[in-house]
Amino acid sequence: MATKKYAYIARESYGKLAIVGLCAVTLQVALGAHAAAPAWLVLVVLLYMFRDPTQSPPSLPLAVVSPIHGQILEVGPTWDPWIKRPAEHLKVQTLLFDIRSIYAPVEGKIMEQWSAVPDAGPNEETPPRSSAYWIRTDEDDDVVLVISRGSWGGQISLRYSPGERVGHGRRIGYADFGCSVSLYMPPGSGYEVTDQDHVAAGSDVVGTLVHLTRMANPKSGSVDVEGEQKPNAMQ
Repeated sequence: MATKKYAYIARESYGKLAIVGLCAVTLQVALGAHAAAPAWLVLVVLLYMFRDPTQSPPSLPLAVVSPIHGQILEVGPTWDPWIKRPAEHLKVQTLLFDIRSIYAPVEGKIMEQWSAVPDAGPNEETPPRSSAYWIRTDEDDDVVLVISRGSWGGQISLRYSPGERVGHGRRIGYADFGCSVSLYMPPGSGYEVTDQDHVAAGSDVVGTLVHLTRMANPKSGSVDVEGEQKPNAMQ
């Protein structure tokens, strides 16, 4: 299912495009096509940079999708300073001509939002120009999404607040000139990408939340855990 229904160009860019377009028209009228050519070229480049095609999330409820288009920079276990736990960690960086929309990695409720690491310990530093969002899924998995401005700066807008729900692979915000994202998943979660992979936001799976499956066997009274039978304790 498509994650949005609106124009192919990100609505957050309309103001910037209007200013550049007005400059191009003014130069065209006042000085001619030759003088206006650079402004028209800038407008074309910006139209491409601010494109915002529809994304379709996978039909996998335990899949964690990439929040942004970009390149995987880090993969591996680490310490989650935001909710104080061991975690599986991914970092994604938007490249120059990547799409700038931000998508929810999982479906769930935003529990908290921070602009700095809460109760930071001696080795817990807040990434510069960052905001963190703690999302809890319906299965009680905690995923922390940390969004940091890129080297080009620009505004990052995110339309959701603590207490609101976000949909799996749904568009939730926009970074004018790109950003980097860190994802902290529960320990034991699986990785579906490796360093230097390029991923598409809202559709490419970067991780999988792992749940043990417990099934009662009505004949023996035993419990199967992921296919392994464990006998009941003796009465």
